[in-house]
Amino acid sequence: MRQPLRRVAATCATALAAGAIAVGAPAPAAQASTTTHCATSTSIALLPSGSGFLFPNLFVSQSACGFVDTGAPYYFTVDKATSNASVLSGPPRPYVVYNLSVVCSAVSVNGDSVWAAGCVPA
Repeated sequence: MRQPLRRVAATCATALAAGAIAVGAPAPAAQASTTTHCATSTSIALLPSGSGFLFPNLFVSQSACGFVDTGAPYYFTVDKATSNASVLSGPPRPYVVYNLSVVCSAVSVNGDSVWAAGCVPA
């Protein structure tokens, strides 16, 4: 009779210890991110890619996009993104992408202007 009682006591002690560890362990921190939608954006530099150009940076209006900085990474969806593409002959030409989705690593806000940098396709 003592043997089963010891097993039950040992099992309960193990379960209590595991529960105490689980309760005492901190929950993983939620990852911050910012998601915003803009009707338009502009970009200075373009990077060539296999099927066109990448937008490594964006300029957007903070108020027009409803931008609220809640931390990186920064997700932007832009209805119409415009930049100038350099061509071999002649002046730069406008380059437009519709429904652009990018994730950017940093933003800087100056007044109503938001500058997003380190952007890659989302």
